[in-house]
Amino acid sequence: MQIDTLTPRIAPLPQPGLLERLTIESPGTLVASLVVIGLAGLLILNARARLRAGLVVLVVTGLLAGGIALIAGLIQTPREALMSRTRELVTALAQLDRPALHTMLSPDAEVEVRGVSTFKGRDTILGAAERYVGEGSITSHAIPEVQGVIDGANAARTQVRVRHSGSVPPASWWRITWYRVSQDEPWTAVKIEPLWIAGHGNL
Repeated sequence: MQIDTLTPRIAPLPQPGLLERLTIESPGTLVASLVVIGLAGLLILNARARLRAGLVVLVVTGLLAGGIALIAGLIQTPREALMSRTRELVTALAQLDRPALHTMLSPDAEVEVRGVSTFKGRDTILGAAERYVGEGSITSHAIPEVQGVIDGANAARTQVRVRHSGSVPPASWWRITWYRVSQDEPWTAVKIEPLWIAGHGNL
């Protein structure tokens, strides 16, 4: 039972394609690999008295690495935007930012625990947040991990791991179901479910 309360067992959400992850969402590995290839090419070709060819390899791989990093910095994928929205929601809840929460929660949003709708409706959730989070209950928070998947044009899910300090459990995992009226509208949370809470285990 102790292991259950300390070790979360969270099924990960589906990930995007490898090409999208390497070139746009997480380009660090690819950029570093290109730099290493360029430097290795320079050293190897220089050792063979082909310095000019080595410099060409270094310049080409450097340009590729820089281009990928630039594109990744300029482009935000829909999934990245969704995960950013998740971080904003968690921060708004931790800080009890009522105006922000009002825009991010659907009017008929619900918090569901183990298949039972514990809180239903945006106003009910906001009232519960004020009671359970309370001013000063969370002195700081961090968001070490966010997963996201877009299930359709207007439906998506995220899972988020949160660390807290204060008079609340120190860590938790949550699943958030999102909906939007159209692709031009922001995502709003329609369901929030705790998946794991430190000291309580998987839910």
